[in-house]
Amino acid sequence: MGIFDGISRPNIRKLERDKDIQGLINALKNDDVNVRSEAENAFTRIRDESLIDPLIEALDDENSDVRWNSTSALGKIGNKKATQFIIPLLNDDNWFVRMHAAISLGEIGDVEAVDPLVRSLNDEKIRNNSVLALGKIGDYKAVNFLIPLLKEEDVNFRGNVIEALGRIGDEEAIPPLIESLKDGDISIKKHAAEALGKIGSIKAVEPLNEALKDKRWYVRLRIEEALNEIRSKNKEN
Repeated sequence: MGIFDGISRPNIRKLERDKDIQGLINALKNDDVNVRSEAENAFTRIRDESLIDPLIEALDDENSDVRWNSTSALGKIGNKKATQFIIPLLNDDNWFVRMHAAISLGEIGDVEAVDPLVRSLNDEKIRNNSVLALGKIGDYKAVNFLIPLLKEEDVNFRGNVIEALGRIGDEEAIPPLIESLKDGDISIKKHAAEALGKIGSIKAVEPLNEALKDKRWYVRLRIEEALNEIRSKNKEN
């Protein structure tokens, strides 16, 4: 047993040294947010296979703090065994748990999470996290679901969609990203340039050169960086 007694502050470092898994899981229930955070970080530092099963069991805990902290720890550990157990938490009653489920699935990077994450794009609370997770996983299957989202009004959300498309790197995204270069919002324009640079296709060179007419130096700088990235990638090939 750990030294957690439900009242006193647990010694996370000692629990970590002793690899007291149950003690650390109990610490995830502590009222002190700093204790919960320290316990989650301890799981990440231990990174032992023996942690996976206890953390997976903790995903069913009635305490939402335990569920989301356990989910977050599993994401940072990155073992794909956890994927199938985290996916159901995309439908958890607590939006904070859902958010961390999306983040963790992106960190784990298992393509099995693509379809559930696509379905979670309808969840207003976590859709930004789901989009970024799809980008981190990098499966081309997500592209057809992401492109229509470039028509959304929310600028921050569109920026995340563009970032995800750039990470995935599918050339199918080039035409809508080129169109985003014409957007009136500066951040969208810069995100589009970055994404096109990451994809690295010469198809984007002419539109990027055209976009260099922008009067704002910081926009032009980002476009120049994208062009240099494209030149570098095609030189290597």
